Amino acid sequence: MTTYLSQQRLAQAFVDLAASPVTEPSDPTGLLAALAAHGTELLGDCAAIVLYAPDAQVAVQAAGTGQDLMRLAHDAAGWGEGPGQEARHTGRPIPDTALDGDRARRDWPRYAAGALELGYGRTAALPLHVGDDTLGALVLLGPGITPLPPELQALGQSLTDAAGWTLERDRRLRETRALADQLGQALTSRIVIEQAKGTLAARHSISVDEAFRVLRSHARSHRRRLADVAREVVERRLDLSGGLGA
Repeated sequence: MTTYLSQQRLAQAFVDLAASPVTEPSDPTGLLAALAAHGTELLGDCAAIVLYAPDAQVAVQAAGTGQDLMRLAHDAAGWGEGPGQEARHTGRPIPDTALDGDRARRDWPRYAAGALELGYGRTAALPLHVGDDTLGALVLLGPGITPLPPELQALGQSLTDAAGWTLERDRRLRETRALADQLGQALTSRIVIEQAKGTLAARHSISVDEAFRVLRSHARSHRRRLADVAREVVERRLDLSGGLGA
């Protein structure tokens, strides 16, 4: 492959990661698939598996190629072991490690055995940072006994960071929308309460403060939202004349 084509494919990978859809914060399937696909394509003979778990209530998701590798990734999540699980929990990269070495056999016995059976001899894992949180990892698996080159791991981390930026951008956008919705609902509630106060005050020749007392008293005694009581008063579906002077 020429240098130009390599640069073009690398640039396209970052573009795809930036543009990949995040349908739900707990299910960014388009982004995970793009990261795994580009990781496998750009990282030589290595296989790439992406793990993602936005919170403790959601099962760890995995994306990659090959049924056997995907099965191993899901099994490792259930066992709570493997380089991806460690990188996700510690927030630190797991450097190139021999799967038949003491470290792997001691810390990831079932994972190491499974990966060796599939023909992989080396592994590394790169944390997926989303803002200040670590929500997953990119796991690299290399064939044979040749160590994974440092530049390959650096490229993998760059791809993972790009995916993390996309997730963080999406998370902030969702938070902004949620806040805007909350503020809009609060403003709507405030407007209808003010309308109800004015309606009661005019209808019964009382002060606005007295009208508010009547509204609040009825809402509390019936364990209802003040805005809902106010809306029924404005729409003339609720008569609070019995609460005057109470």
